[in-house]
Amino acid sequence: MTDKPRIEELLDSLPEGWDDQAPRRSPGMLGVAVVNWRTLEDGDAPQVWTDLRHWVTWFIRRYDLPSRKIPPCWHRHGALVEELSALHTAWLVSYDALDAGYGPIGWHERLAAALPRLAGWYNGECHNGHTELPHAIDTAIATDWADWIHTSHAS
Repeated sequence: MTDKPRIEELLDSLPEGWDDQAPRRSPGMLGVAVVNWRTLEDGDAPQVWTDLRHWVTWFIRRYDLPSRKIPPCWHRHGALVEELSALHTAWLVSYDALDAGYGPIGWHERLAAALPRLAGWYNGECHNGHTELPHAIDTAIATDWADWIHTSHAS
């Protein structure tokens, strides 16, 4: 057993070059582009991060999730980014006009399955030095965010 986070162990188990064959942010049938964070281009990163941040902000407020579940520094936790991004994509598809009407209940079924995983990815503390959990976005976090979104952080 290693000290690596579970998501990194999973990614390490994939065959060499698997992500080179992955599509690059092309929209699917419903017009939703799935984000492959490993292959995200730096030029696309600011818009992708901004879209995700807007949705995560809405999601936290709508479902009244405390910062011990999803911290303000969620963007610095790769597994949280992956899970929140997957939830965002599922939400977009579930509420698309082409959906036959089962999307919203499907979204909530997926959310119910994701909540325990979110708790596993973040257990109320940071492990890489940033442990402050402010109650509101302050200037330091806003500046950090502005700097953060200009690269893909694909590795």
